[in-house]
Amino acid sequence: MQQNQALSRPEKLVRLASWLVALALAGFLVGLGELVIRDLFYLPAGGPPQQEIFQQRQSLPALRGQADALQRQADALRQRQEQLAQARVQLENRYQTQRKGLANWLASREATADPAQSAEIAKRNRELDGLQHQIQQAQQREDGANAQQLDLQQQSQALQQRVGQAETQASQAYQSAFDHYELVVFGWRLALVLPLLLIAVWLFLRYRAHRYWFFVYGYGLFALFAFFVELLPYLPSFGGYVRFLVGIALTVFAGLKMIQAFQRYAERKREELLQSQSERARGVAYAKALQSFQKRCCPSCDHQYNIAGDDADYCIHCGLQLFRVCACGARNFAFFPFCKKCGAAVAQPAVLPDRPASKPE
Repeated sequence: MQQNQALSRPEKLVRLASWLVALALAGFLVGLGELVIRDLFYLPAGGPPQQEIFQQRQSLPALRGQADALQRQADALRQRQEQLAQARVQLENRYQTQRKGLANWLASREATADPAQSAEIAKRNRELDGLQHQIQQAQQREDGANAQQLDLQQQSQALQQRVGQAETQASQAYQSAFDHYELVVFGWRLALVLPLLLIAVWLFLRYRAHRYWFFVYGYGLFALFAFFVELLPYLPSFGGYVRFLVGIALTVFAGLKMIQAFQRYAERKREELLQSQSERARGVAYAKALQSFQKRCCPSCDHQYNIAGDDADYCIHCGLQLFRVCACGARNFAFFPFCKKCGAAVAQPAVLPDRPASKPE
C-alpha cells in the first residue's frame, strides 16, 4: 500500500471506503465472536455444575429440615413458656389478693369461739393452701418447659454445627468442580480463539498487499480483539500468563519478521545498486517516484538528494539521474511523464554507459 500523498482523489476515496469495510467487518465479527465465546460457557458437559447437587450429596436439605423442625418446636415451646409464666403470675396475684383479704377480715373482727367464724377462717385458709399448691404446680410446669427449651437449644446447636460442616464441604466440592469446569471452558475458548489469531497472522503475512487487503485487515482486527479483549474476562487465575506469553511470542515473531524484512530490503538495494543506471531507472514505479519526489529522496537508493543543493540533477549517492531540462527550458523530475510547463512528454533519464554503480560502503 502506498502513502496517501501519492494517491489521487478517487484512490483516496477507495482507500477510505476500504478501511470502512474493514472496520465494519471487524465489528460484526467481534459481535459474533462475543456471543460464541459467551455461549461456550454452557456447552461442556451440559452446562456448569449446580451447587444444589453438591448440597444434596452432603444431606444438607435433610439437615436443614431437621433444623427448621427444631426451630418450630422451640418457637412453640417458647409460646407455652410464656403462657405458663402468665398463668403462674395470675395465680400468685390471686393468692396475694386473697391473703390480704383474709388479713383485713381478721383485723376487722375480733376472733371469737363462734363456730361459724372459725369455719370461715378454715375455708379461707384452705383456699389459700389450694392456690399455693396450684402455684407450685405451675412453677413445676414452667421449670419443665425451661428444661425442654434448654434441651432443644443444645440439639439445635449441635445440628447447626453439622449443617455448617456440611455447607463447608459442599461449598468446597462445588468450588473445585466449578474451577475444573472453568478450566475446561477456557480450553475450549482458547482452542477456538488461538487458531483464529494464527490464521490472522498467516493471512496478514501472505495477503496484506492483496487487492482485497481490507478483508484481511478486518479479520486481523477481529482476531486481535477476540484474543486480547474478549477472552480476557473469562481467563482463569493463571490466564494472565497465557495472555502475556502469547503477546511476547507475537512480539518476538513480529520483531524477527521486521528484521528479516529489513535485511531483505537492504540486500535488494545492494543488488539494485550493482545494476546499471538504465536498469535501475526502468525499475522505478511511478508511485514510488511520487513518494520519492515528495520526500526529496532518490527512488533507487532512498537517500536524500537535496543535501547537495536543490539544483542537483544526479543523486550524489548512487549517480542516478533525477532531473532533466525539457526543450522548453523547464527543469522536471526525470520520472514524471509530462513537463510541468509545456505538457510535453518528458524523455527518459539519460542513459549512461552500462556500468554498475559503485557498491556502497
